[in-house]
Amino acid sequence: MQKVEKWRVEELALVLNELAVLLRAGNNSEWANVFSHYHDESRKIVAKQEFDSDSLDKLVNNIKYCFDKNSSFMNIGLKHDNPKEEQKLNQGLYLTRARLLAVLRDMEERITEHIH
Repeated sequence: MQKVEKWRVEELALVLNELAVLLRAGNNSEWANVFSHYHDESRKIVAKQEFDSDSLDKLVNNIKYCFDKNSSFMNIGLKHDNPKEEQKLNQGLYLTRARLLAVLRDMEERITEHIH
């Protein structure tokens, strides 16, 4: 198993928090709560003295389900009274979702055991 550095899990936590903040600002508290929970879980992994790869693997897999074709997460739009702010929020959502997916793919590659 490849080593996953603590800073990578911290990066995951930051992206999850950013996503939760965007979702809250766009009046989507249900999904914001989901990603706040994932953020809390990632912070628990970081806080542990000994790295828990099983918890990280479980967290990554759970987050990946949000990107499933049957998940509403991929089809949500954020709302705001100000149309320009709404546009910024939705653009931020699009970029943050892409960044989260990239972090997840990188993390998954690092926690996967390769047998040669």
